[in-house]
Amino acid sequence: MAVPPSPQDDAATRFQRVLDRMDSGNERFDRLRKAYPSLIKIFLIFCLASLSWYATYTGMLQLITANTGDVPFIQKIAIGFAVATLMLMVLYILDSLFSPMSWWLRILYLVGYVFLTLISVGFGFGFFWQVLESRAEATRSAEAAIGQVQQSLEKGKVRINQLGTTLDSLTTLSSEKAVQEREQGGTCPNSPPGDGPRRRLRDADAENFAFTSNFIKSRSGSIETDIAALNADLAKVLSRDPSTFNAATGNRNEFLRGLNRKLDLTITRFNALKSDPQLAEQRDRLAARSEQTSFPDGRGGTFACPDPQLQTALRGVVRAIDSLPVIEKTDVAAVEGSEAVVEAFRRLTTTMIGVLHFKLPPSPDELRDRQRQAIQSAENPQSASAAQPEESAGLGERDYIPLFVAIFVDFCLLLVSVNRPINRFQNLLHTVRDARDGPVGEILTRFHDRHQDGLAQEFEVFQHAVFDFLGDYYVAVPVDARSMEALYLTNLFVGLEGKGIIDRAMLPPTPVIRRKLRLQGSRFADASAFRLYRFRHGAWSKMVLDAILGTPVRAKADTAQATSEPPSPDMPSPNAPSPESGNGAARGNGHSLTERLSDMGSEPDPDDEPPALPGPTNGNGRRPPEV
Repeated sequence: MAVPPSPQDDAATRFQRVLDRMDSGNERFDRLRKAYPSLIKIFLIFCLASLSWYATYTGMLQLITANTGDVPFIQKIAIGFAVATLMLMVLYILDSLFSPMSWWLRILYLVGYVFLTLISVGFGFGFFWQVLESRAEATRSAEAAIGQVQQSLEKGKVRINQLGTTLDSLTTLSSEKAVQEREQGGTCPNSPPGDGPRRRLRDADAENFAFTSNFIKSRSGSIETDIAALNADLAKVLSRDPSTFNAATGNRNEFLRGLNRKLDLTITRFNALKSDPQLAEQRDRLAARSEQTSFPDGRGGTFACPDPQLQTALRGVVRAIDSLPVIEKTDVAAVEGSEAVVEAFRRLTTTMIGVLHFKLPPSPDELRDRQRQAIQSAENPQSASAAQPEESAGLGERDYIPLFVAIFVDFCLLLVSVNRPINRFQNLLHTVRDARDGPVGEILTRFHDRHQDGLAQEFEVFQHAVFDFLGDYYVAVPVDARSMEALYLTNLFVGLEGKGIIDRAMLPPTPVIRRKLRLQGSRFADASAFRLYRFRHGAWSKMVLDAILGTPVRAKADTAQATSEPPSPDMPSPNAPSPESGNGAARGNGHSLTERLSDMGSEPDPDDEPPALPGPTNGNGRRPPEV
């Protein structure tokens, strides 16, 4: 019969489960806390790269749209893919830039990063300038252009009104003098009253003055109409009236271009008054009348009638006509939408060129102030036109805000991508881990195992014959039939001739060879003659590396297999000496060093000569014993 659990056991079990769940939650929290910095870094890189991609893509797309019009959907995808590739390249360079690499590769990466960043910052600046400054710049440009034209129109209107008033006064004065001449006389020196040539002169003056006044007043009315229309358009621009926006594009470029055309027509109509042939003819008549003092009497004679008051007034009228202003053409900058990117690039490139020439260009506000001051201070239209600057505008004070935003996005991306540990001990820990997981330890282990297996004995004879001369490796094979080592080297290198590994050499001479061998303690230093070979580039190092790293794994596998198999009665004991113990066992795979070198050079170079005949042996047909 089962015993029911006690209440104390149930409580202990539940309490233990609660503790287990708390421990499990703490472990998950610890894992999340350890992964939190990496997640934050990945999130920041994704957000910054996405923002930079969108800004660069939009700026590039708007620039292409400004030049070619609407872009097809396929081309938009291609542009987005190109910008995405650019951003991935920036991320790859940033990831590789802080990894161990050679100095020249780091310089190439740095140059590539600077170049790609300039592209990203340039198009990003175009995007941010479009968002932050384009509409305000268009408003300022329209206000300045309309204000400049209005100022010139008002000045011309005032002068035209003064001309009309002066001519009306002269008309009234001439009419009064005509009446006085008819009734009393005396308007000219010693003139009697009557209806004669002097009275007719006064009536003719009054008619000329009235005609000129009416002609000028007719033009004054059109100027007032133009000023009122410009005031209405300026009010719409400043208030950002909805009627100024295009429903399709969402910007005011079309309205601003129409305003430009209206300004051009207004300027053309006003400037036409100064060059009007009728006004020029009236001006010439008034100028001639101001200088005339004697007049024909109609009977073949003349009479004198100087009038200083009238002459002074007419000279003033002539000067007023000559000084009528000529309005210079001004433009309203339609820099919204895609045109904003073009304007941003123009200002940025102008500023960069100015920096290269150590002379910053003026800002747009400075150019507008210079134009306004030149027009206000000019005494005549020609000097006003000459005083206007022809420089291109660079970056203004407000333009640096979108530029710094574009730079800040890429700079933050650079900061997040920096993957250098701040703590020195943490850096040391990374170095230790890299060294532990690196290939150096395995290479040294293989090198040690091969030396323990007999590689040192195999290469001892080469160490006495190989030397370095002017950056190349040479082997000096002693010509001595009484030495087994010399015969061994002779047979080996004769067999390697024509295999793309060595070449016969004539230099260096024998004294130099003896001195080289003597300096490295070679036993062949006193040989009487040598057969000299030169290793091809990299051949000797490849031979050594293949001999060191090529066979230890197979040697150990063969040894383990031989140990695991039970000895048969027909096979010798593993501990028994073998005739190949000095060769096969030492080499690890049953092949001698000569055979491995021959296999390595078995594919001859097509440019090499055919293999030479076998060299001398030790006389009994057998290979020399292992040294």
